[in-house]
Amino acid sequence: MGEELQEYLDSQSVEELADLVEVVYAILEHKEVSLQEFEDIRKQKVLKRGAFQEKLLLKEVIES
Repeated sequence: MGEELQEYLDSQSVEELADLVEVVYAILEHKEVSLQEFEDIRKQKVLKRGAFQEKLLLKEVIES
């Protein structure tokens, strides 16, 4: 996954992004998690924590 991520970061190519998704699919298959189950988990997280549509980057968390 790290190698595919680096290839995408270097090229910004949609084809490399597709390879990264294929790695995720392979991991899900290995863990015996269906695409539907994965999508349900993803949607639950979006509802609870939001998504990345705003393209905001958290740089630091300061606890008091």
